[in-house]
Amino acid sequence: MDLAKSVVEKFVKNVKREISIDYIQKVVSDYFQLDIDTLQSKTRKRHVVQARQLAMFFAKKFTKSSLANIGSQIGDRDHATVLHACKTVDNLVSTDKQFKKFVEDIHKKLSL
Repeated sequence: MDLAKSVVEKFVKNVKREISIDYIQKVVSDYFQLDIDTLQSKTRKRHVVQARQLAMFFAKKFTKSSLANIGSQIGDRDHATVLHACKTVDNLVSTDKQFKKFVEDIHKKLSL
């Protein structure tokens, strides 16, 4: 029985599940206590913009979707917006400790 458990555990842990853009948006919006409609909206309030940029950043990191596809699913943006979001997140991680904590927390939730 122990041998069977160890074999199954090793096999199951090595199977990487595909993370969808919808799931990423749900995790990010839950983390920042926003609804998904607000995350995808055209608003430019800083906390919403940063949440949206994080969703784009993680979508690029965890999915094989094109930048254009990521942008269209997260508030009908174009590929350049997604690129800008990724650069902004990289810059904020290196300069803002609180933002770096956001990134680490959400990364943990998505990696479970």
